[in-house]
Amino acid sequence: MMRTPMVAWLVGVSLLSGALGHGTYQKLFPNGDKVMRNGEAWPAVGHMSPGYTPDKNPFGLAFSAAGHEWTKSLCQEDSDGDGQTNGLELGDPLCEWTPGSIPARTEDISHPGFSDSVTAAADTGAASAPGASGTVLP
Repeated sequence: MMRTPMVAWLVGVSLLSGALGHGTYQKLFPNGDKVMRNGEAWPAVGHMSPGYTPDKNPFGLAFSAAGHEWTKSLCQEDSDGDGQTNGLELGDPLCEWTPGSIPARTEDISHPGFSDSVTAAADTGAASAPGASGTVLP
């Protein structure tokens, strides 16, 4: 009956690798460890729930499509269609952040994967993509 311990071990490793992966991804875009949605911390930024799920939200899909890199294009996108660029929501309105640096803004960070989460921070206008004003919608 060696199957039961092996299955338990595989499940444990799978869960652990998923949990460790979030910390790694959080460092690949600005304020990845500060993302909030409706007052709740959201450590699994690219996923549909704050904990690991296989289902990705629009930002998670866009981040994957960008090769898990914070690119100017990803920064200028409005993944969730809320009228704010990913860069504005994540504190990098000028799309200048690089891994390891401090973002232009570290407070009022909203979730770029859900349209019900927006920042009240002012947009400088520099990162606005076509169709994304960067302003808070009424």
